[in-house]
Amino acid sequence: MAAVNEREDEEEEGGRRDRFIVLLRHGIAEDKIPEKSDEERSLTPEGHARMKQIARGLERAFPKAQAIYSSPLHRAVQTALWVSKGYRSRIKVSTTDALAPTASPQEFVDFIKGLTDRRVILVGHEPNLSSNLSELLGFNGHFELKKGGGYGVRLRPDDTAAFEWLLSPRILRKLGEAD
Repeated sequence: MAAVNEREDEEEEGGRRDRFIVLLRHGIAEDKIPEKSDEERSLTPEGHARMKQIARGLERAFPKAQAIYSSPLHRAVQTALWVSKGYRSRIKVSTTDALAPTASPQEFVDFIKGLTDRRVILVGHEPNLSSNLSELLGFNGHFELKKGGGYGVRLRPDDTAAFEWLLSPRILRKLGEAD
């Protein structure tokens, strides 16, 4: 199966090449309860099982990923670790406050501009991921990712962005099952 986002004819401008990011929403997490802070909420057993499948599917859809960044919240870090395992643990997970639920779209954009890797997976939360997508695209539409779903976005050297795909968690799980 060919990767859904890889193009052999990546555009170059002045020696600079396109970059590609995946915005991935964390998996199914525990409900909010007064006894546990939002930062400490974990993935549920179903969330862990689905993220294991989703991670394999993401690796098939985006095989050349170079870096994984996560919100520092526990459920996002757990999701990012499953993604790393989907890549046979050859990509380390780093955390950044730019993906936390309290981060502004501008903090996210500044973080993206500072990245040196060309193919990056960013694990975060809704509604932030969709707000960040809107900010990158300069589009004021309504998007919403399901838990475990992802957006694929091409970042061009001229600081423009192109929305390339949306993969639902169901599609990513199916990709993870494919031979």
